[in-house]
Amino acid sequence: MSIVTSSSNPEYVDLVRDDFHKLSQSYDLLNNFMSLGTDRQFRYIAIKNMIPEKISPLETILDIGTGTGHLSNEAFKQNTGISVVGMDISHSMIEYCKDRDVYSAGSMNLVLGDAAKTPFRRHAFDGVMSGFVGRHFTDYPSTLHEHNRIIRKYGRIMMLEMGRRATRLAPIIDVYVGQMMSLLGKLAVLIVTRGKAPFRLLEETYARFHSPEELKKLYNDAGFITRYKLGLMGSIVVMLGLRK
Repeated sequence: MSIVTSSSNPEYVDLVRDDFHKLSQSYDLLNNFMSLGTDRQFRYIAIKNMIPEKISPLETILDIGTGTGHLSNEAFKQNTGISVVGMDISHSMIEYCKDRDVYSAGSMNLVLGDAAKTPFRRHAFDGVMSGFVGRHFTDYPSTLHEHNRIIRKYGRIMMLEMGRRATRLAPIIDVYVGQMMSLLGKLAVLIVTRGKAPFRLLEETYARFHSPEELKKLYNDAGFITRYKLGLMGSIVVMLGLRK
């Protein structure tokens, strides 16, 4: 593993790293509980849209904020010929990637690093993807330009995220995700970790997150041709981009 310490906001990165270090052991259980067991379907839809059967496959993909490696594993399950680099700022989280089939098959490398300034050369990947990480980008223009830098010409980018103001049900969904889910998360974390881990980022990051249309503009300004697809629950967004 290599280590990258530069970032767009070092203090916030340290906060996120500390939180996920404490949550790492219980992260998969909590994620499954918070999504009511639908997180697997979210990942399936995201990969299916990023790498559709009728389009040429991707050979190398960077999974930004890979966490415990489930998005990379889904990409491998659907496309066994790919090679994935899983990058995360939390060493504790990334260790659990070693439990995934994609890692056991020798198709995944692990890197400690920050999405705002990656350690990779120009045009290193056919695609870049992330799952529920975009809310933590503190400087979208520079981060997306960095993603553009490391993707080859006509390469693809995909972001799976909770989309604020995505549908007419947005006011109800915003209350549920921003307040109710945050409260449930705090309660679940308190029970599962016996008060040893915090749960303080969901409400804050969701409240300041961009709408799908705002994201499209940011992606377009960074050099991508973009579209988005609504997934489940009327709030899960799969943002898709093609490098110009």
